[in-house]
Amino acid sequence: MNFLTSIWRVLNLLSLDVVFGAMAGMLFFADLLDVSLPFVLYVVLGMAVWGIYTLDHLIDAKRIVHLASSDRHRFHQKHFVSLCIILAIVVLSGFGLMICFESLHFIFFPGVIFAGGMVLWMGFLQFFEKKLAWLKEISTAVFYAIGISLAPFFSVFPNEVPVEFFLILIAYILLAGINLFMLSYIDEKSDAQDKLGSALLLMSKIVLRRFILLLSMGAIIYLVGVFILVPSYYRIHVSVLLLLVLFHVFEFNRENGQNIRERLEASFLLPLVLLVL
Repeated sequence: MNFLTSIWRVLNLLSLDVVFGAMAGMLFFADLLDVSLPFVLYVVLGMAVWGIYTLDHLIDAKRIVHLASSDRHRFHQKHFVSLCIILAIVVLSGFGLMICFESLHFIFFPGVIFAGGMVLWMGFLQFFEKKLAWLKEISTAVFYAIGISLAPFFSVFPNEVPVEFFLILIAYILLAGINLFMLSYIDEKSDAQDKLGSALLLMSKIVLRRFILLLSMGAIIYLVGVFILVPSYYRIHVSVLLLLVLFHVFEFNRENGQNIRERLEASFLLPLVLLVL
């Protein structure tokens, strides 16, 4: 068990748990729209997500002039050059796969436009970090949910996309937002020591906790309402998101702090249950 825990710890430091969670999320939306996506598309998504998260961590690690307080940023400081080289290889390989595989061409231009808009927006937030730091969690949640649903959406579009897709997409954005605000709450000490922006620049920790619980309650009420309204086919998808929100609330209220980040991020693998249903 300790060996498996150590492996998962390394995967977490490398953000690979987030990668697997994003791939599970795209499977979730593909199942929602009843479409089959090529396996290589999941690989490209994983490479894109890893690249974005790793670039963000490397930027933070570079800006921290002292030894970082968090394990993740210390890891990126220690292996900065190696990770930069790997990042360049991953980015170039991802573009190569998008060009070489004809089955991926349908998502190439939407993906490039989406990625360009995301980079511009995140650069804007970095420039005005002190004033707009509170938007980081919100923006990341929106970009994350749209990013993992982009390929399933464009595999159906321009044909009619069911309204249930958009209702459940909103729920996924709420879930991602809850996750990110909880992580900001958990990382309060290390973020403050390393002078990294978060929602806590706008509100106190007590207010953030109340906001998280209020947002979670709103998400639960919203999901219950969606569960009642949607046809039976979509209720398994709503149930998965409801379980994820409830798990987040349970873990957040335990507040033992021990490996809570890993458990919250690992929970996004839950949509993989759709493979066996």
